[in-house]
Amino acid sequence: MNIKIAIVLLLSLLAQPAWSQASNPPQASATSATALTTRMALRDLWVEHIFWIRNYAIANQDGNAAQAAIAQNEVVSNAKAIANSIAPLYGQPAADQLLTLLAGHWGAVKHYSDARVANDKAGQQAAIAELSANAKSLAAFLAKANPYLPEPTLQAMLSAHGAHHVTQIEQLAAKDYKGEAQTWGMMRTHILALADALTAGLIKQFPDKF
Repeated sequence: MNIKIAIVLLLSLLAQPAWSQASNPPQASATSATALTTRMALRDLWVEHIFWIRNYAIANQDGNAAQAAIAQNEVVSNAKAIANSIAPLYGQPAADQLLTLLAGHWGAVKHYSDARVANDKAGQQAAIAELSANAKSLAAFLAKANPYLPEPTLQAMLSAHGAHHVTQIEQLAAKDYKGEAQTWGMMRTHILALADALTAGLIKQFPDKF
């Protein structure tokens, strides 16, 4: 598949509203202090995810190795925090599996960023394929763990999330800072919707904990 075609296919996902494929999408509900605390904590963790990956992409594009190294460390630390957040409910083995999947997501985004800086078209295409495969694996894992999270919907959202990363990297490379600012706004809205849906799924699956 041509790299431009692959990017267009990814970008087409961005037009889909969050949870557009769900007949009964989960809604975040702050029914208790615990539920509200969980919702805000997951929101913070997922916003940090896109914040530090953006920092890496900017540093990588600018050739700032020191800044890129710090951002990469923060991405990894954040992934560990997201994975460990499910350990109290699903156990450490599940948290470890989630961490592996999140590492795959980050690895694919990093691969794309590095390939874009190197003007490696084949590398970019491979990274897009990695992002797509990882979105499927993440969706399958989350849906299997929680029956209130529909797998097709999760896959659509996670694929769109990957497309945001690709779009952002392309805009930074083109020095389209106005466009990148708009993409950041969409990324933030999208990731908050994902975090809220995950929270809602937890509340439905473990009502005694909330």
